[in-house]
Amino acid sequence: MGELFECILFTASLAKYADPVSDLLDKWGAFRGRLFRESCVFHRGNYVKDLSRLGRDLNKVIII
Repeated sequence: MGELFECILFTASLAKYADPVSDLLDKWGAFRGRLFRESCVFHRGNYVKDLSRLGRDLNKVIII
């Protein structure tokens, strides 16, 4: 899938926890980038993914 699309992993988890798990899940390097809690916005007591941080046309973004 990484050859056909630009795959970015975006999680609200802290990088120090999510990065090692991501390494295990992405053995073939399909993800071109990783965004963690530091890229989220704290809103009403929760960390929310701010898709504008992707820097991409959101009309062409698919969330899986």
